[in-house]
Amino acid sequence: MLSFVRRPMHGAHVAVFLSLAALVSLGCNDGKLKTYPATGKVVFPDGSPVKVGTIECKSIEHGVQATAEIGLDGTFSLTTYKQGDGAVAGNHKCVVVQFIQIDNPANYKPSTIGVVNNKYNSYSTSGLSFRIEPQRNELLIQVDGVREKSGTSNHGTSNHASQPDHLPESSASEVQNRR
Repeated sequence: MLSFVRRPMHGAHVAVFLSLAALVSLGCNDGKLKTYPATGKVVFPDGSPVKVGTIECKSIEHGVQATAEIGLDGTFSLTTYKQGDGAVAGNHKCVVVQFIQIDNPANYKPSTIGVVNNKYNSYSTSGLSFRIEPQRNELLIQVDGVREKSGTSNHGTSNHASQPDHLPESSASEVQNRR
C-alpha cells in the first residue's frame, strides 16, 4: 500500500517556486528592446530606385542593429530580431552596402549605373541618419551614385529631400522620415 507523506516546504524552496511562478506569469522578456515597424525606399537624387544592396542601421542610444535587403523597386523592411519587426526607437546611423563583383577582363569597363557611392558603406562617412518613432515608420533614403572619371555621378550629385524637423541639418538632406 502506497502512502503519501506531505512535507512542509522550506523557505528556499518557496522562494524558488514563487520566482518561477512570477517568470511564467510575466512571460519571457529575454532582454530585447521593443521594435517598431520601419519600411521605406532607397533612391538616387533623380528618384530612381537603388535596385540591389543592403541597408543597415545602428541605434545611437542602444547600439542595436537592424538590417534589410533592398528590393528591385528600392523598398526595404528593417529587421532587428525577427523578419520585418522593424527597429528600436531612437536615433540611428545608417549605411547602404552593395556587393558588386567586378571582374577586370581586358578592355572591359564595368557599368556604374545603379551603383551607390562608396561613401555610404561606412558609418563614419555615410552621413545618413534617421529617427525611429514608437509608431509605424516610413523612410525615404536618398544616396548618390558612383562618380565616374569625368567627375559626374551617373545619378546626379545633389541631395534634394525636404528637411524633417527632427533630424540634424547634416543628415536631413539625405534621409526623410515620411509619416
